[in-house]
Amino acid sequence: MPPRSLCILLATAALLGVPVQAALWVSPNGDDANPGTEEQPLRTLVHARDVIRTINRDMSDDITVFISGEHHVNAPIELGPEDSGSNGFNVVYTAAPGEHPVITGGYRVTGWSLADKGRNLWSAPAPAGLENTFALFVNGNIANRTRGRLLQFFAKGSASETASAPDATAQWRNPQDVVFQRPGAGSIWSERSKGAPPFVENAFELLGMPGEWYFDRPARLFYYTPRIGEEMATAEVVAPAAGVLLVGAGTAGHPLSGIIIKGIRFAHTTVPSPLDASPDGSASRPAPPAAVSLTHASGVQLLEDEFVDMSTPALLIGPGAADCVVDACAFGEISWSGLRVEGASGIRVAECRFTYVCLEHHGAGAISIERSKSVTLEHNQIDHYPDVAVSQKGEGPGDVGFSANRILDPLVSYHGSRPPEGEHPAGEGLPEAYQALSDARYASLTMPRPPTRVAAEAEDGFAYVTWIPSCQDGGAPVTYFTVSASTGAVKVVPAEEFLSKGYIVFGELENGHGVTFAVSAANRIGSSRPSPPTANVTPAHKRRLRPPEPPAIVSLHSGDKGVVVEVTPASGDGGSPVVAYALTLGLGGRRILLEGLDVVHSDVANPVSRQIRDWSPSPAETLTASSVNAAGESEPRASASRK
Repeated sequence: MPPRSLCILLATAALLGVPVQAALWVSPNGDDANPGTEEQPLRTLVHARDVIRTINRDMSDDITVFISGEHHVNAPIELGPEDSGSNGFNVVYTAAPGEHPVITGGYRVTGWSLADKGRNLWSAPAPAGLENTFALFVNGNIANRTRGRLLQFFAKGSASETASAPDATAQWRNPQDVVFQRPGAGSIWSERSKGAPPFVENAFELLGMPGEWYFDRPARLFYYTPRIGEEMATAEVVAPAAGVLLVGAGTAGHPLSGIIIKGIRFAHTTVPSPLDASPDGSASRPAPPAAVSLTHASGVQLLEDEFVDMSTPALLIGPGAADCVVDACAFGEISWSGLRVEGASGIRVAECRFTYVCLEHHGAGAISIERSKSVTLEHNQIDHYPDVAVSQKGEGPGDVGFSANRILDPLVSYHGSRPPEGEHPAGEGLPEAYQALSDARYASLTMPRPPTRVAAEAEDGFAYVTWIPSCQDGGAPVTYFTVSASTGAVKVVPAEEFLSKGYIVFGELENGHGVTFAVSAANRIGSSRPSPPTANVTPAHKRRLRPPEPPAIVSLHSGDKGVVVEVTPASGDGGSPVVAYALTLGLGGRRILLEGLDVVHSDVANPVSRQIRDWSPSPAETLTASSVNAAGESEPRASASRK
């Protein structure tokens, strides 16, 4: 039954024949036994939903639920067809005037004390009700789970020391919680070997590096080493327990409709298993459920909402969703995609900002669109994403309308070349009325996260080393990387130099002696911890080393702003990895050297695709491309097709 005051209000309105906007108020300080007025609010959103189910059958105006405060959920709030608006009116869940309500799946972790002064290691008791988590947020930044190689020496708790053989797992604290992972899909060079030691995650013995955490489940204690600028007495530390916060689901014949969600912050989610939490940048794993999802929904609107601090995808629209709107929303500090549109139609996404998204899953796409039609993206801003701004897959990939979006340079550009800077005409991106979204920060300024997928390839007296920079740059651009060899040698590499080439040459190595490499990243705040070391590689003179084979396929086709060249690698590399492609353009013979992460990681399934903006070939002109490795350059191959 609805609250008594609301019943009287509705009955009076019916007698007078006057439409009245029904309203409920919800606050964590309220009581579900209250009438739901501003002075005596309800306590939970679930009870407010249940009340609305009794009064939304024949609406004469909108019903508004005014929300204030922070609402913790252990199980998702569920909206079904019976929660829809009727007669063309909406049920509106919105922020109470002057309030900024939060729906969170997280618990605040307080009571920190210094557990080990020598390692600056702090501990705090787990909050009541928290059983387990695979994510931790400190001042809005995703913290790192402990991670190392199996060969690391655990007994002293130092992530920098190694041993020639693994310690027995029985010596570790809580071995049942330790996770072992082989190098992921797409690994190259040293990490392709079946003998590459697996990575170890979530081991207490690896603690001690800034930004790393561990949850001792049996003892119910969190451990954390703060980063520069983090004071544990005042830091906001949140451990999420829930993965899904809100589910709106209708059916094919009876969709959820007439719902508006406005001015709500959704925050703090965790993945359901530790394998989903691995920070290796792999996009090969299926995405976990989204924090907020709308399936078989029609005409649902999300307005001025925020989706922050999530180790799951933030928002899923579809399958079966139609004519839904996402407007003036912000997505930030998210491990997976900010928005996924799957099997939907007529979706409009406008005046939204996506920043620091896909932090741990580079290929996911800040916005991912699959099997959907009539999707409109207009006046959005996408910044601080690793590689893919908008991913389109499946049926109808061309049925997406782009209008005046501002997409800034990717931080990693794993699958393609970095676009030129400064090419953003006036009027692109967020309109002036929405500039507060562009200026907002969702995490504190700190040091970067260490690179992932570090790999090495030994040559004659030197080694190639590559890695994937983390797009979690700490809020300030990464300025340089430090590559440390197990021999004690160190090489400092400017970030711009690495991003342009996609690899470095680490020279002056002694043939016949094994070596590993670790890489750290630095911004103006400080340097990250080193990455786990690569598998061991041994420099040696390669007697059968030869130039690589020519590219398997070279093709040209017209792009929006020039000619696009696509190069597919050959199967044979001559005994040394291909690190560049040399292009010769047309009759003039101009040469261009293609280097970058896309070249280093290219294969038959992932050809290199580059745009050449200042070349307009005649129909008779062709392009030739050669592969380049440590032994030299292959024979050229001419472009075989033009599209």
